[in-house]
Amino acid sequence: MKSFTTSFLLLMLVCGTSFAQEDEVTIIDSRHYSTVFGEIRNYRIFLPPDYYDNPQKRYPVIYYYHGWSQRYFGSTSHTSKGVDKGEDNDGDNIANYVAGHEVIVVKPDGYNRNPEGEYYLRPYNVSPVETNRQFPIYFPELVAYIDASYNTIADRDHRAVSGLSMGGFMTFWIGGKYPHLVSAAGNFCGSTEFWVGPKNSPVEYRHIDMHKNYNGMNVRLNYGDKDFIRCYHQDMNRIWSQVMDNYEYKIYNAAHSTCGLREMFDFLLETFENPPGKPQKWHHNDVYPEFSVWGYHIGSDRDLPGFTILENVNRRGFRCSVREFLPDGELLPSVHLTVTTAPVYEKDQQYIINDIDHKSGNISQRVIRSDQSGRLRINFNGGLHDIGINTMEAPPNICMASFGIENMSWATQGKEVAISVKLLNKGGIEADGVKAKLFATGDSAIVIHDESEYGSLVINEIKDSHVPFTFIIQSDRNEIERFKLIITDKNNNEWSEFLDVPLRVDQPELGEFEIADGKIFEVAEAGDDTATVYLGAGNGDGVPNPGESIVILIKDQDKYWRTCLHTSDRYVNPFGINMRISDNWGSYDHVGGSAKYSVPLISSDCPQNHMIEFFAEYWLPDYPDHIIKRGKVKIEVKGKDNTPPIVQWVRGSGDNVIQAKVYDGGKTQYVKAKLIYIDNPEKFFEVELTDDGKEGDRAEGDNIFSYKVPDQKFGLYNVEIEALDSLNNKSAIKWPGIYVLH
Repeated sequence: MKSFTTSFLLLMLVCGTSFAQEDEVTIIDSRHYSTVFGEIRNYRIFLPPDYYDNPQKRYPVIYYYHGWSQRYFGSTSHTSKGVDKGEDNDGDNIANYVAGHEVIVVKPDGYNRNPEGEYYLRPYNVSPVETNRQFPIYFPELVAYIDASYNTIADRDHRAVSGLSMGGFMTFWIGGKYPHLVSAAGNFCGSTEFWVGPKNSPVEYRHIDMHKNYNGMNVRLNYGDKDFIRCYHQDMNRIWSQVMDNYEYKIYNAAHSTCGLREMFDFLLETFENPPGKPQKWHHNDVYPEFSVWGYHIGSDRDLPGFTILENVNRRGFRCSVREFLPDGELLPSVHLTVTTAPVYEKDQQYIINDIDHKSGNISQRVIRSDQSGRLRINFNGGLHDIGINTMEAPPNICMASFGIENMSWATQGKEVAISVKLLNKGGIEADGVKAKLFATGDSAIVIHDESEYGSLVINEIKDSHVPFTFIIQSDRNEIERFKLIITDKNNNEWSEFLDVPLRVDQPELGEFEIADGKIFEVAEAGDDTATVYLGAGNGDGVPNPGESIVILIKDQDKYWRTCLHTSDRYVNPFGINMRISDNWGSYDHVGGSAKYSVPLISSDCPQNHMIEFFAEYWLPDYPDHIIKRGKVKIEVKGKDNTPPIVQWVRGSGDNVIQAKVYDGGKTQYVKAKLIYIDNPEKFFEVELTDDGKEGDRAEGDNIFSYKVPDQKFGLYNVEIEALDSLNNKSAIKWPGIYVLH
């Protein structure tokens, strides 16, 4: 057993630290004060056998996140196996691994209850978000403390995260949030989706949507063939394995456990020996309104649930947006964003910023000056923006503006798919002789027509290809296919981008279905349960009319199942609206995932007898798995728009701005609010809310109608909303809750 100096032991005992020896490995339970949490936090650390023999030696670090019913010191339940030492995990455990390898392992405590609360086994403040603790925000602080307190190699190249179950979920979340702090992430049987984020605006975070966050990292998943979460892992693998060349997974003869710990930790240590570098072009999605990544800092005033999305970030610019959900949630241009770049520019120099807002169609050009550290500070809203950053003599900068399927409703395996690609020049001068060539990145795709010409593109011009690209996908197992687009001009400038094309198997039409257009149905819920719910908005006759919001219900196993829908029809979801709702299956499979269903809105100007084709998907239970059923659904639109505007929410802010999210199949003529004084209902006033981007309204045309109350009179009010559309359909509601004027 190792010996310690008396002064060192006394110091650590005063700090509340406990020691244990396990085959020459030093195991220390300790704690520190967290300024992020405003409280003392515990952790366990495993130090290798020779740690105290050579104080100058430095070690890489693995941060291991425990699972449900566990804490930093081990399991809190007799039904949950430990992974720390001795015979834990059949000997394939942390202490035994550290005994034979030069590595430090840190186990943070995921405990999330308040001191006066009931002792509770669910860690990390996810699903549900119950406290203000944000464990990912705590991670950089913990890293800084460990690096300052122990002999670590304090860089991302020698730092990794790992964890089991809920800790596996945290592993991929933290790894994807901080690719600049860790070089690898190793997940054991991790949950794949939870509700996370700020307490007042949580979002449903799904790893399947976050694959672009892992540029510059090595990523691995271990799970068992008997794991109750395995079906969600299989869903994720069908996407990740197609679009990530830095991801691997292995399936073990095991249940829900830290199966293959030695192999996983070997994978992490091999990454330390040959760490991936920072990518030249990177992407990032984040749930938090403010965050930092790769030296960039993103700030916003977002107080609504959503994701901030950065794409194709390099020195010449980037794309940025804010969406309600991924991958295609409604844009949130009401959010104000500030991107402060990394210090990669000349100090105190002028740069031309090209700003192309794809949602509004606005294009602007402005000059800003870098600061004394070489950073640029760029402001815009949460719409879909391409930002070009140019010096006064900068060359062209060509990027992909968008792509679309030309000859069918969606890309289908086994058929020749025609795809059009629009290019944008957000550089400093015109580009001449622009060409693009499409390449397959996998064996299942055959590119037939691989090249198209674009001619010249002036600054900030978007242009479609002269002829579409075409390809065939041979495998019917792929759900997404990645292509590489190489763009050149006559001066031999070259740019490259990846296209990730979703694929949908050519399925027959689904059988019996109903259309919920403002009607009560008994439907399947939570996997194996039922609920009686009001679905859709309209006249409730089961016939899709213009202006109605509908839910398509498939009859299967004598139940109605709500469906997730895809269509490219121009008469569906006008004005960028996209409604998706989650049916949580946690009470059925104990995972935390959910089946999704869509509530598409039919445009008011949809022609009579117009046929809309949807690709529909729903889940059936097969415990512990879920079976994904897919097929086509065709509906015929009839009748007139008699559906009034829908008021989705009403809210107020501290600066006395009242906001109402209102959407309709056509143009909304007006939205009015009546504020009734609670202490004296005879006292009220009425205001008209606008969506013109002026006088308190944050963004034009985003379906959020606003009004800034000019009289600064404190009071508590009830609110009634009245909305009228262009066809004189009127809605009037009393919004629940209390509105406060300051």
